[in-house]
Amino acid sequence: MPLHDTNSTHNSYSIASAVQVAFGLSGNHPGLLAEFEVALKSVLINAPLERKLSIHILADQEAFVSLNEIFNRTELSTWRTRNPIEIHAYNVSSDQPQMEREIIDVHKPAFPSYSIDLKHTIGAFYRLFVDRYVSTHGKYILYMDTDVVIMSNLEALWRLVESQQMNVLFHWGKTMCSGFVVMNLQRVKEILALAKRSKFIKNITDGSTLDLNSDQTIYQAVNISYPNEVNVLPGGWDMTVTEIWQSNNHPYDKKFPNVGMLHFNGGGSTKYAYFDGENGTEHNFMTTFKDTWGNGKFYATLPWEWARYQAKSLILSNSIGHPIAFFWDEKSTFS
Repeated sequence: MPLHDTNSTHNSYSIASAVQVAFGLSGNHPGLLAEFEVALKSVLINAPLERKLSIHILADQEAFVSLNEIFNRTELSTWRTRNPIEIHAYNVSSDQPQMEREIIDVHKPAFPSYSIDLKHTIGAFYRLFVDRYVSTHGKYILYMDTDVVIMSNLEALWRLVESQQMNVLFHWGKTMCSGFVVMNLQRVKEILALAKRSKFIKNITDGSTLDLNSDQTIYQAVNISYPNEVNVLPGGWDMTVTEIWQSNNHPYDKKFPNVGMLHFNGGGSTKYAYFDGENGTEHNFMTTFKDTWGNGKFYATLPWEWARYQAKSLILSNSIGHPIAFFWDEKSTFS
C-alpha cells in the first residue's frame, strides 16, 4: 500500500538552513537497492540535531517503483524524529533524454562524435540536474553515492560548509571524487556550462585514464580549470577507498581522527553491494581494517527497528517528535 503524502509545514524551521541530501538511482538491481537502503539508514541516524532534514531521491521508473516497497518494508512511516524529516521521490524518466542531450553537449566541442557509453548508470549523472527538482531556497545540497555511509552527525558538515561563507559551485575532497559532493543549489547549472568551456576536457586523449563517460570528469574539469569555484573539504569528509588505500595513510584512525563518511567505491566492477558477503563481494577494506573501515558495515547489519529507536531516543523531553513526511512526484519534468 503506497505511503500517503504529508503536507504539514514546520514554520519554526528555516528552509534556508535545512540539511538537504540527494541520491540518484537508476535501475532496480538488488545490489544497488541494498546499498541505497544502508546509505539512507546512515543519513537518518545522523540527521542534524538542530535543523530540518530533506532527502531527495532522483530515480528512473524502475528505481522509483522500488522505493515504495523499501519504505513500507522498513516501516519508515512509523518513525518519529527529533526534528522534521522529509523524503521526496522524483520519477525523472521522462527527463532522461534531455539530460543525455545536455551531457553530450558538454563533450561535443572537443569530441564531435561523442555518445554516452555508461560505465555505471545514467543515475550517476542525475546529480548534475538536482536543481531542476529541488527548491533553491536552501543554498546547499549534499549528493552521495549509494556506497557511501555517514559516520558523524550531518550537523557538523553543514556548520563546516556554512562557516566557510563561500559562494563556490561545490565543496568536495582533495581526491576529487564526486561520490560525496556538497553543491550550491543556486548555481548547479553553471557546472555543465563551465565544464563545456574547460580546456581540461579538450585535452583528454584516448590514452587518458580519465573516463569521458563519468560525471566525475565533468566536476574535475571545473575544479582544474576554475579552482576558485571549488572548496576542499577536510580529509575526514573525503574517505574514499580508491584514493587513500596507500600505506602512508595508515593507521586510518590516527591519520583521520575526525571521520564523517566512508566511501567504498562499489559498482564499478560489480553490481553487488560492497558489503555483500554471500556473493563474495564484501569489500576487502571491511575485513582487513575491521577496527576502522569495518565500522561501515554497522549500518548494513543494524536492524531497521533498532535504527528507529535510535532516532526516537534523540527526541527532546518536551516534544512528541515528528513523523517522516513523504512526497511523491511521479511525472517530473524540467525545462
